[in-house]
Amino acid sequence: MNRVRTRLKVCLVAFACLAVSAPVQALETDQFYAWGKPIEDSTEYLNAWVKWQVQTALDSRSDSGSLDCEAAVYHVHKVLKDLVYQPIEGWILSTSLVDRIPMGLEEEREYREQWALSKTFPMDYARWLPPSPTLQANEVRFGSDKLAHFFSEGWWYYRWWLKRRDDLTQDELERGLFDYGSTMEWMFLGKLSTGIISPADLESNYKGFIFYHRMCHGDEPLLNRQQGHWQFSESFDFRDYITPEWDESWNPNHFDSVRWKGIKPTIERYCPQLHSPWVEQQRARYKAMDTQTVTETLIQEEVAAGKMPDPKAFDITTICSNQADSESP
Repeated sequence: MNRVRTRLKVCLVAFACLAVSAPVQALETDQFYAWGKPIEDSTEYLNAWVKWQVQTALDSRSDSGSLDCEAAVYHVHKVLKDLVYQPIEGWILSTSLVDRIPMGLEEEREYREQWALSKTFPMDYARWLPPSPTLQANEVRFGSDKLAHFFSEGWWYYRWWLKRRDDLTQDELERGLFDYGSTMEWMFLGKLSTGIISPADLESNYKGFIFYHRMCHGDEPLLNRQQGHWQFSESFDFRDYITPEWDESWNPNHFDSVRWKGIKPTIERYCPQLHSPWVEQQRARYKAMDTQTVTETLIQEEVAAGKMPDPKAFDITTICSNQADSESP
């Protein structure tokens, strides 16, 4: 029965992929807005999309079996990432298979009036870009932009690693990947363009690297040559990659001072919900799932050395605690 359901989902995803084209790519997201609102878990549909895309790409070349594994990965990455608009996010924004908030023009209109960037300065570039909706997979809520980071920046991480893997230690490689991603986050992907540094983006970048690395490396690579043809493993599962660190209400951003003036009052509106049953249950579940990641460790080292601003100053618990202190007699 489970195999039948999986095949049905793969077929539904394949049909949806053929039926729609990718719209513009969303950039910023707001998980606070989705607090307490129901969202169906989309893990199986997201898994099916990846399996369909990868296997279709492998089957599209009659000579794919003659490619070595790295060449096969290079061929596959072309269907998973693009220069500007990432295919998976375009599909998410276009399909009815993936539940999300907001979903549809009417919900998006309301979202734009209330989301975290809604009260920044009128000419804020980040404010008028298409917002990234919140979806759920592996019982974690995150913006669809994290999957764009997973396949796009994850690929650039992997290319960086390939060029240096023989010359650096594991610790040096991890530090180098982090510095590479941080530079992108400080520049055109974050600080300079939107005034936001997102540790959650850095988390999804690194997990994307792990995905591409697992294609050909490790004890059980995701790509295997069978009867002269490359096959993508049925074992692929986003549950192996998506963690609470992808949720920006749990893993806070750092905002520049100009935008923070407008964002802070919006986030403070959620303080009464912080101790609601739904939020307490979600945060308890996240705490149980949470682990110390490579990215978190390196961020903490950067903060301690004064090389990176501390995102904890923008954590909802810090904000609400400060609000309560300011209101106390």
